[in-house]
Amino acid sequence: MERPSIAASAFDRPGVRVRTLATLRWIAISGQFATLIVVGIYLRFPLPWTSLLAAILASAILNIGLTTLYGRNARLQGRDLVLHLAFDLLQAGVLLFLTGGLSNPFAVLLIVPVTIAATLLPARQLVLLGVFAVLLLLVLWFGAKPLPWAGPPIVFPTVYQFGVAISLALAIGFLAIYLWMVSAEARDRARALVATEAALTRESKMSALGSLAAAAAHELGGPLGTITLVARSLVEQLGDDPEFGEDLRLLESEAARSRSILVRIAKRAEAEDPFAELGLDVLLHEVAQAVAPARVPVSIVAPAPQPMVRRSPELLHGLQNLVANAVRHAGSVVELHAGATAGEVTVSVVDDGPGFADTLLPKLGEPDLGPSQSRSGGTGLGIFIATTLIERTGGRLAFSNRPQGGAKVDVRWMRSHIEAAH
Repeated sequence: MERPSIAASAFDRPGVRVRTLATLRWIAISGQFATLIVVGIYLRFPLPWTSLLAAILASAILNIGLTTLYGRNARLQGRDLVLHLAFDLLQAGVLLFLTGGLSNPFAVLLIVPVTIAATLLPARQLVLLGVFAVLLLLVLWFGAKPLPWAGPPIVFPTVYQFGVAISLALAIGFLAIYLWMVSAEARDRARALVATEAALTRESKMSALGSLAAAAAHELGGPLGTITLVARSLVEQLGDDPEFGEDLRLLESEAARSRSILVRIAKRAEAEDPFAELGLDVLLHEVAQAVAPARVPVSIVAPAPQPMVRRSPELLHGLQNLVANAVRHAGSVVELHAGATAGEVTVSVVDDGPGFADTLLPKLGEPDLGPSQSRSGGTGLGIFIATTLIERTGGRLAFSNRPQGGAKVDVRWMRSHIEAAH
């Protein structure tokens, strides 16, 4: 199944609203100023007040300019967002440089801008910001001013400061990679779920269109029947008239043609209006028919009697995706095996193709496997959609390779989840 056409911008690294970034920066500015008050005035530690207040003022001025130049709902993305987060890193670095560097317990706050960037920026820009943070750590390690203290300055051993630098660098790297991977997975899943919802919406619209066509055919049948009778009567009376006869015969034939079209529409709509409940074997025949004409035949093995199940778009689309995937990879045949016990209903989709790659098996059902991992160059979106839809019906999927070759997908439901109520 090919990836549905979805606007990539809706799922790319989305950036952040200016209002959100400004709010976070005001919180940071307030915290920095409150810390200076407590440390400098309450604890009476000597501080370079002019330089520290200048650094805080610079951040406040930037924030005022940010909220003034941009609208409330504007978003910062790409290079603009990188520059703002780099400024936050630099401003925090300046404050730490003036107040002890890595000896300052607030050095851990250097992690914050990078972790924010991990959820909002592409990998390349995230790496650039991470490198900048590591360079700041090096500057703070080697050149920061002594930690303000009441009395002689405290001098920490070099090995201790080295350990702090390494721990902060590792924390920045680990958290950035972790958050970047988690947010990427969340976006892939959101993209795939939107594709799933689009498939269900399309099915619902088609069903509604069929019902509308049937209703229209029924409503138009009466007036069109009247037109046909009047046209036939006029032809009988004026059919030989040299001026109007030909037009009246044309009117009669077109009315009859329109009536036949409405009859066909009504019959087609009725045929597309399925039963809400049907036997599992009948459902599997409908699934097989949906992928026909297939490259290879799809056979159904369903010993009687089979349970009556609830027919739903989720169930149909999920099984159709599994069968379509099996047909695409099969060598000569695809088989659908149905079974039922006192407590379970099972369906197995089996093919005689090359089977699933061993490295792929544990990852099947994830939203985006990547072309490099699939033998067919697929992204795994079709199987993810099938898994999501079938799980909505209460089913659970298991993927495996058969000893004699080929892939096998087992789907299991509790009878109470899928069986039609009697």
